Amino acid sequence: MNQLREFREVMDSASGQPYERSGVLPSSPNRLETLLQNLPGMAYRCLNRTHWPMDFVSDGCFELCGYHRSEIENQSVLWGDFTHPQDIREVDRKVRLATEQRQPFEVEYRIIAKDGTQKWVWERGRVVDIRHDGVAVLEGFITDITDRKLSEAAYIHANAFAQAVVDSVTEAVITIDNQGHIESFNQAAQGMFAFRSTEVIGDQCRILIRTSNYREFDQFFKHCRDQLDPGNPARPTSIGMETRGNKKTGEFFPVHLTIGPVQDKIETKYVLLIRDLTEQKAAEKEAADQRELLAHADRLNTLGETAGIAHEINQPLTAISMYANSGLSFLDRGPKDLSRAREALNKLSEQAHRAGAIIEHMQKMTRPRDSRHEITNCESLIRDVHKLAEVEAQSRNFVIVLDLPVKIPRVKCDPIQIQQVIFNLLRNGMEAMESCSSRQERRIILSVRVIKDGINKTMADRQISDKQTIEKQIKISIVDKGPGIPTDVGEQLYQPFATTKSSGMGLGLSISRSIISAHHGVLEYANNPSKGATFYFTLPCVSLDALVDQTGE
Repeated sequence: MNQLREFREVMDSASGQPYERSGVLPSSPNRLETLLQNLPGMAYRCLNRTHWPMDFVSDGCFELCGYHRSEIENQSVLWGDFTHPQDIREVDRKVRLATEQRQPFEVEYRIIAKDGTQKWVWERGRVVDIRHDGVAVLEGFITDITDRKLSEAAYIHANAFAQAVVDSVTEAVITIDNQGHIESFNQAAQGMFAFRSTEVIGDQCRILIRTSNYREFDQFFKHCRDQLDPGNPARPTSIGMETRGNKKTGEFFPVHLTIGPVQDKIETKYVLLIRDLTEQKAAEKEAADQRELLAHADRLNTLGETAGIAHEINQPLTAISMYANSGLSFLDRGPKDLSRAREALNKLSEQAHRAGAIIEHMQKMTRPRDSRHEITNCESLIRDVHKLAEVEAQSRNFVIVLDLPVKIPRVKCDPIQIQQVIFNLLRNGMEAMESCSSRQERRIILSVRVIKDGINKTMADRQISDKQTIEKQIKISIVDKGPGIPTDVGEQLYQPFATTKSSGMGLGLSISRSIISAHHGVLEYANNPSKGATFYFTLPCVSLDALVDQTGE
């Protein structure tokens, strides 16, 4: 810069004579020659005409543009000839404007050197004379600033890239000074707080915090300034806290703040990262609600197991009571009904054993083991539960009609549980038909079908071989002629404590569905086209391989 300043002084002292077309630069001290040779660029003298014809340039012209001094001074090539076409008009405008105002000018533009290289140059000049024809004489200096321009472009690109990265993150990124004033506000911050950056830059960053949390935030920021030291690696690099953010709309929302220091040339500044915790807090609340729901379900399950035990034991106890009453009634009639009394007592004994088996089964269920499933003769299972239910049906003036195919495949199940499901469904059917008056209506059907690929096998299918039982299912249906299931009740029918009865806890269907599900079947219902409802469930039949493994046949 000292060389440039000295060059300007020399040029000023050397430009006292009017310029002529054939004139030569006046002689100057030796120091001018030395200075021109050492300058990082080219000194010139030209006319302010199209493409700026020059009759003097310093030796630096060759390094600058690739043309020799003689080529430019004899005007075989003009400076404007290799000024970049996209820049020449703007350069001409600025030079003419400065000339008219008799002001020095500075301009940056591109040139295309003789070898095709594109360079950025900086030019500074001024009017030193006006010829008799009115053309201004310019003197000045041109130097290569390509490296500087590339550095600026790289800096701008780096800044743009850094800004793009900052704007692409989902967290609010805010830079603040040592006093907490906002200096930058990224896109995510604008979206998060509904402020435009121009609305908040220069304001205190605590405007983004709920008013009632101001004091807490001020203490936090003071603590950060005391504790965060970018020059001390032993200190923490950032400090965070949770608080409530404040949107432009006045809406509050949970946020997490993190503050980290950035060492500036003059003072320490800070980067404030803010993360919206709304979704996280909602997820945490949902998880907490889910845990409470599971805890509630666990309590219901515990209660359901207790009520389920009572529900299952109550059925054989009811049968025992009925058989005992029947036996006593037959004994009162005298010797002619002794055989019937004996039959009632035998059934009473069976039900007592059944109650014991249920209790034993419940005890086994409390142990850490799976329910005992065994290959079962399905027809025997159905007929046994029919006998049990028939006693109650007769006492309540109902008729249970069996509808069975000639041959029923075996199933693998827990017989006691399946009988309890069937008995519960039969009982529900009878309770649904209590309002029916005629004997014809007080009929409930216990039906069994063999199904495969959606095809029902009725009693007419008499050629069912063992091989055909593979991958089949049996469908057990209980059909009543009651009022059916209301649509608004149907969706909640299998939930614990859901019931259409005036009494009862509503656990029977819930427990029954759980039992069938554990047997890899489904328990569903459908309202009949004419009247009543059909509850049905499916059980997978036993394949031949399983049958051979179990029986050894």
